[in-house]
Amino acid sequence: MIQPDNWETLQAFLYLQAARGVTAAPTADYDSIGVPANPNKWLGGVLAPNGKIYAIPCNRPNVLIIDPATDTADVDTITDLGGLGTKWIGGVLAPNGKIYGIPFNDDHVLIIDPATDTADIASISVSGDLGKWQGGVLAPNGKIYGIPCDAESVLVIDPATGTTDTSITVPAGAQKWHGGVLAPNGKIYGIPWSYDHVLVIDPATGTADYTSIAVPGDGNKWVGGVLAPNGKIYGIPRSAGSVLIIDPVAGTADWTTISDATLSGTDMWSAGALSPDGRIYGMPRNATSVLIIDPATNTVDTTTITVGDPSTPKWVGGVLALNGRIYGIPRDASSVLVIDPKAAGAFTASVALCGYFNKF
Repeated sequence: MIQPDNWETLQAFLYLQAARGVTAAPTADYDSIGVPANPNKWLGGVLAPNGKIYAIPCNRPNVLIIDPATDTADVDTITDLGGLGTKWIGGVLAPNGKIYGIPFNDDHVLIIDPATDTADIASISVSGDLGKWQGGVLAPNGKIYGIPCDAESVLVIDPATGTTDTSITVPAGAQKWHGGVLAPNGKIYGIPWSYDHVLVIDPATGTADYTSIAVPGDGNKWVGGVLAPNGKIYGIPRSAGSVLIIDPVAGTADWTTISDATLSGTDMWSAGALSPDGRIYGMPRNATSVLIIDPATNTVDTTTITVGDPSTPKWVGGVLALNGRIYGIPRDASSVLVIDPKAAGAFTASVALCGYFNKF
């Protein structure tokens, strides 16, 4: 599915579903699926082949398992994963059906097996340094690439061998990139959090480019990105005040086209998900609304879906389930955010599970 040669077919499918539009205005529910009320609980989630969503534990000792078929949450099945410490941020579904959590402060990769509902935090060790990587991306070669935050290298996880490689180096510095996206050209684009260039990883050559695509040098800009049907990558604004548009074909970045007063603020949204109707839904961290980006018109909507308290970091990362709804992963919120885009079209399981979309 994620081989570059397959993009033309996949793109046609995405456009077909988007053309079917919506049946009504989108809605959201943030009351029905309750979770414990601790802070900094889970950061990012991944859809598994069994249709359930597995949220990656940050300061929690357990994986959050969301069942979209019943709209229930389970925090009791996969437990004993350590205590506080911002352990892992984001995860990726590997070809072997397992989910790999990306180590931020932890010294091991988290491996979740949805087939058995078990977790392994001992098999793949990494450096014990703090603030290492945030989010990961599956490449066409079957390996997972962890996006460097403070680390001076890309983390390459090989699920087939259970090994890691950190030979792709990047400059020193804190809070460089936060999350990444696989583009149709087979390269991975790291979203600039505080760094002044987009990170471009080429899995085919095992190299990284961090000088070609410049962006403003401000801190805390964008967190996470989403691939749109047009083949461009949309970076979700945390404090940038604009949406980042990366064009992998042109090798350019645009942060002025979608720049609206309603996007201004601090720690507004964090990561997002593509709906079958072609729109991107940004998850409200401290914002009081869901961010809806329409790549077809390069416009945004921050008024249709309003949510909760602006002083609380609510949700980080969103996952499209097979029922067509998007599930926001609770950071500090005491419930899962459930967005119904009301899309008339639908993604097949193979599309929803593929590496273009199913990661953070």
